[in-house]
Amino acid sequence: MTIHIATSVDLGTAVRRGLREPVRFVSDNWLVGPCSPDPEAHARARCEHWALRGRERTRFLGSFSEIMKAIDSRQRIVVWMSRLGSDTVACWALCAWRLLRWPDRPNLDLVVLGGPAEADDETGVGGGFIRVAPAGVRRSLDQVRPLSLTRAREMALFWRKLSGRSPLLSAKGVSATRERRQLAELGDYQASFFPRFDGRALVLSRFDELLFSCLDRQGSTAVDVFVSRGAAGEELRSKWVSLIGDIFLSIRLAQWAKHNGDDAALLSEPHRADHEMMAARYRLSERGRDIMRHGLTGIAQGAPLPVWGATAYDPAAPWVEVGGPSGQRLQRLGERPTQELDE
Repeated sequence: MTIHIATSVDLGTAVRRGLREPVRFVSDNWLVGPCSPDPEAHARARCEHWALRGRERTRFLGSFSEIMKAIDSRQRIVVWMSRLGSDTVACWALCAWRLLRWPDRPNLDLVVLGGPAEADDETGVGGGFIRVAPAGVRRSLDQVRPLSLTRAREMALFWRKLSGRSPLLSAKGVSATRERRQLAELGDYQASFFPRFDGRALVLSRFDELLFSCLDRQGSTAVDVFVSRGAAGEELRSKWVSLIGDIFLSIRLAQWAKHNGDDAALLSEPHRADHEMMAARYRLSERGRDIMRHGLTGIAQGAPLPVWGATAYDPAAPWVEVGGPSGQRLQRLGERPTQELDE
């Protein structure tokens, strides 16, 4: 018996239509939010990140459980993925969890739908969408290839790095394989959510700076931020939304509005309870304007944000983005960097 697993809803739906066979998948974006090397902890963390309750939570956990049952079985598994970043990360996780159960004989086959062009964006991470017709899925059956134990172990290693408590560090001179280059690109992407330190001042992450810059003085919903005019809005749309998704904008705005109580950087007021992207209007408080002008007084002033295994704005692990001769890196505030991606 062969079990088919897809790394996204879109791929799962396409493969199911093309093969007319059951395909297992979960509805998730693996490029945002927390993750864990432990499958059960990972599923719980994802539910909390997306604030899943009731039927939505039950549906998500049920889909995840079906995948883990396949992982635990001795059956041959065919993983259907694409070059998009979220699909790549999901594939790494599946390999890692399969090896936890069957370390010497993972019995995994791999099919990559689409081509590198679909994942060609300025970040190198792979954002956007993959469109595959049922006929294309059937033709791809000829491209099914067994995943070697060496490759499966490499992918599992990447997942352990990504789900570790320390953030990925972009380093020059990583191996020339496409996967290791993508690991480095994912490190750059992750660093964009961490506060920056230029040797004098501690300032917002690049992503949060863009978010704050798109807020109107009269108040903006997440939809308003999404369509904001100007350079900041254009950068959010062209570089970020295809990776993070639009819902993440409302999640991050709400995190800032709830952080630090009366001294929050963002003020919020209810707007439309029936629409997640328009549930509230946000504007900079006096504290928020001060942060934009002068920077952060400390790591704790920022709203914590899990980015895979690490957390941005975490006083207990004060990782900051810094510049250097070899480019941007992440290091603890006040310490010199010691990690490399290909350690």
